[in-house]
Amino acid sequence: MYIKRSLEDEVEPFLRRKEVIAILGPRQAGKTTFLQHLAQKMEKAGKKVKFLTFESHQDLEGFQEDIEYFKQSIQGFDAVFIDEFQYARDGGQKLKYLFDTTQTKYVISGSSSLELTFQTGRYMVGRMITFTLQPLSFKEYLSFKDKALATILQRKTSSDWQTSTPDSSLSKVVSEKLERYFEEYILEGGYPAVVTAQPEEKQKILAAIVDNYLLKDIKNLLQLSTDEALWRLVKLLATQIGNLIEYNELGTSSGLSYQKLREHLRILEQTYIIHIFRPFFQNKRTEIVKNPKVYFVDNGLRNFALKDFRPLKLRNDAGSLVENYVHNRLSSERLQYLYFWRTKNKAEVDFIIEKEGTLVPVEVKYTNKPIIGKSLYSFIEKFKPTRAFVLTKGFTGEKKIGNCTVIFRPVYSI
Repeated sequence: MYIKRSLEDEVEPFLRRKEVIAILGPRQAGKTTFLQHLAQKMEKAGKKVKFLTFESHQDLEGFQEDIEYFKQSIQGFDAVFIDEFQYARDGGQKLKYLFDTTQTKYVISGSSSLELTFQTGRYMVGRMITFTLQPLSFKEYLSFKDKALATILQRKTSSDWQTSTPDSSLSKVVSEKLERYFEEYILEGGYPAVVTAQPEEKQKILAAIVDNYLLKDIKNLLQLSTDEALWRLVKLLATQIGNLIEYNELGTSSGLSYQKLREHLRILEQTYIIHIFRPFFQNKRTEIVKNPKVYFVDNGLRNFALKDFRPLKLRNDAGSLVENYVHNRLSSERLQYLYFWRTKNKAEVDFIIEKEGTLVPVEVKYTNKPIIGKSLYSFIEKFKPTRAFVLTKGFTGEKKIGNCTVIFRPVYSI
């Protein structure tokens, strides 16, 4: 079953342009299904389409060993889709040649930003447009679980949630259903194979994703003889989502030297396991400028690392899990920069959105009460934003602090 991805609407206009489209993202996030769906749409529009995967030795060999033969084999096709493009040796150089000498549209995918953006991207400057397909968002997840409820949420929320007024007219029944689905999503994450599986299968599928794809890929990239230290690091990071990375402490606990630790973190980020999240600062004397935070690209993977799938009401890390979700949701929005803010006196705002010269602070308070923390007051006083957001469990409302409107809205509505 194809679950409609919000990225489809972003990509579709570029299918009519000459540039190569590159779809990056984690293993098992649904890139193959997404490419197949795009290819089918083009075929229905009357285009002649060829679909290849470089996991197939035959498809890869034809491209890699004799590019002229490959060029002849795709002659007459309007579009060529190539899945798992990162397996191609000198792929960027060959793709540039095809782009420059044919009128064919190329759409490629890959699971490592390290390989595709560097090895391919350096040859394709001005010729390639890159998109990232992450695991299912909550709204995509909801569209599979309860299409009627997803339609209600879509109708009640604007795609531009930062400039719209939150709708407080959701009934108690609808709100409670949304909260229940949201908390299920926070626990199991958004890998399509996990979401569509039976409850008793979900953790086994997560284990297979970790063992057969994630650790295997990263182990090869780092040229490791064993993944023991790597998995130990992943588990340590899983206990620290939303916290500042202390490199010395993390290196000691993982058994990695400083240099090896930084290398492991870089590969974990570039293979879409974690995201290193950096601070916003204007004053080096009073604000944190170096130490980043860490978040997981998928909460289900994070919970699997800790072997903890208990309901949120039984956990002391519920706030961190919701914060991890908000990070992933905000970082998926294009044309904006995302940071956190923390002073050396430990005042902290979870997220700062910088967009078109404006700053918008966002706090996560997973409760049904209108709470504004002292740190948000401090940020508003210092930077004078006109809008701030507090993302709640279900509460909707507004409050004025000077010239700033603080907007409370349910976290699942963004």
